[in-house]
Amino acid sequence: MKKTNTYIGLALVFLMTLCSCTNESVDPIQIQLLKKIVEVSVDGSSNTILLDYDGNKIVSIDEFRKYSEFHYTGDLITKIIVSDKTNQHLNTLEYSYSDGQLTRIISSDNYVLNYVHNTDGSVSYEKLTKDSNNNDVKIYHGTLYFQRGNLVKDHKFLDDAGKDVLAENIMSFEYDHKNNALYQILGFNKLLDYSKTISLNNQTRNFEISSVKHINDNQVISSINIYTSKHQYDSLGYPTEIVSENTIFGANDSNHLKSLLFYN
Repeated sequence: MKKTNTYIGLALVFLMTLCSCTNESVDPIQIQLLKKIVEVSVDGSSNTILLDYDGNKIVSIDEFRKYSEFHYTGDLITKIIVSDKTNQHLNTLEYSYSDGQLTRIISSDNYVLNYVHNTDGSVSYEKLTKDSNNNDVKIYHGTLYFQRGNLVKDHKFLDDAGKDVLAENIMSFEYDHKNNALYQILGFNKLLDYSKTISLNNQTRNFEISSVKHINDNQVISSINIYTSKHQYDSLGYPTEIVSENTIFGANDSNHLKSLLFYN
């Protein structure tokens, strides 16, 4: 499911094509809430993720290695407490909004994410941390692009790649026209740090370009990866099985085979 290439010129043409061909979205026939995910590996082993709700508000997500507890103010998620089950480390994330749009996330793990909602519908972002002298240090910055309720491109620049190094990552996404299993969770689509799971529809292909340019000698190291996902749906248009290297909440994993989804 994964291919690697170094021909950036062709990749950029294809990337532009991907960003213009997102399918039309459809309204769900009936709201369903995702209650359980079983992540299956190629060796047959599996991990179970449990989601708990109060009405259509998410209360917690219990994963194999971490537990996330969600807190609301009105209809917006304003705090998430993430507990690492391995070392019992707690990370508290405070979410701030303006006119219902996410503007800042402050983490107890010494970083801040800032978001600016642009007039064209895109969202600019940056991640900052503090150094030993309490000065702001930018880790990365970029822009999210949306179309018909779906995230179609994430263009990120890595500011901490090193002196005289320009590093960037471009991810582009294609979608089906069915219902995202998480979209009906109240306020969840506002969580831009959960970018891969907040769209209206389901990702069918993820096209990623990464490049590192050494400015002194103009040497460029680049790669292209394509990840695909195949879905099975229930009668209401919600996915029940996703065959992909992507886990629902995690990163790409070559050992991952499929996700099984259960509702209500």
